[in-house]
Amino acid sequence: MLNPSSKSLHRGRARSKYLYRQISDHLRQDIKELKYPPLSRVPSMDDLAIRYKVNKITVRKALTELRAEGLLYSVPAQGTFVSDPTAIPPRRVKSQLLSVGLLGHVLMKTGFGPYHLEIISGIQAELSRNSASLVILPAGDIYQQGEYLALVRQAHLDAVIYLGQIPHQILGHLIRQGPPAVIADMPSQLINADTVYFDNRAGAEAAATHLAELGHRHIAILTGPADQVVSVEREEGALAVWAARGIPPTAIRKLHGDFTRDSGRKAGEQLLKAGSMPSAIFALNDEMAIGLMEAFRADGRYRVPQDISILGFDDIFWANSCVPALTSVRLDKGLLGRMTVQRILDRIQEPSLASSSTKVEPQLVLRNSTAQGPAGAAGPDVITS
Repeated sequence: MLNPSSKSLHRGRARSKYLYRQISDHLRQDIKELKYPPLSRVPSMDDLAIRYKVNKITVRKALTELRAEGLLYSVPAQGTFVSDPTAIPPRRVKSQLLSVGLLGHVLMKTGFGPYHLEIISGIQAELSRNSASLVILPAGDIYQQGEYLALVRQAHLDAVIYLGQIPHQILGHLIRQGPPAVIADMPSQLINADTVYFDNRAGAEAAATHLAELGHRHIAILTGPADQVVSVEREEGALAVWAARGIPPTAIRKLHGDFTRDSGRKAGEQLLKAGSMPSAIFALNDEMAIGLMEAFRADGRYRVPQDISILGFDDIFWANSCVPALTSVRLDKGLLGRMTVQRILDRIQEPSLASSSTKVEPQLVLRNSTAQGPAGAAGPDVITS
């Protein structure tokens, strides 16, 4: 019953209602005319999106409106059905709160910080909006495949969000054997699964271009853990830009950190002790960049940005409140969290959906921690904050 109605949507200037309202009107009329009889299953969101030539967010709004009116009800892992006007379906009497788990080693004390807090806040807000609960799974020191799966199954979850880096082999097993799942904040092309992640390489390219166009030719890059995909992608993106602009590898100093503020402070102290300073430092996350600035401020010999430019990555909420305010690559972490939940809800409702990868684009934000380098040049068009 993919196309019981041949009605089309009014678009552009001819549109008197939002597209989702037009879709809900069409479906409401089809239900009234018994084109979708009571207790019958309506087309999936994918099918409706194709039928009306809209995105699934628009379809979701239409279905949500009809569910609020009592015309439709959803059954997890089965789909959306037409309500029976003569009887209340048992699942509508029993208000079942969806339970979504969150599992990842980033939730441990050593890996958790403002970056992941903002992602989790987005997840929590979207789950609350959809009357679902968030269950934090205590991964702790679990690293064996069977232990992961046992933890997930014992929680009796409707779905799971895997946040951050987990070995691909284990992730593949969890996706195949566990409940519906989405991988958040890690590209995972080796696994047939839903993923929502940031374009870290593009963000690093924008940051590296900014420093090069400011005229910086002696640059340091402060990396994160070598075994983390995020750190590798950011480093490779920056180095590729500088190589393309003729900055020789000998002019680029590599410093090693672990994404913590303390490692940034220690890297700054090492630079100061060595005595030979670059004109700019690109830290691969904001926490390390803030640690660098603390080290220079405590020493007093080098001012940011007059003597040395510092650029971060992630745009955590500390970036705009430190002194000076930090130029950074903005990642909309709340958006990633919300998009992850939207995809997991789609997956619960339509288990047969094809897996998808959603890339969230970064944006360079100029503040006060970067300035013209020795070679001096005009910078690119970016937003300011």
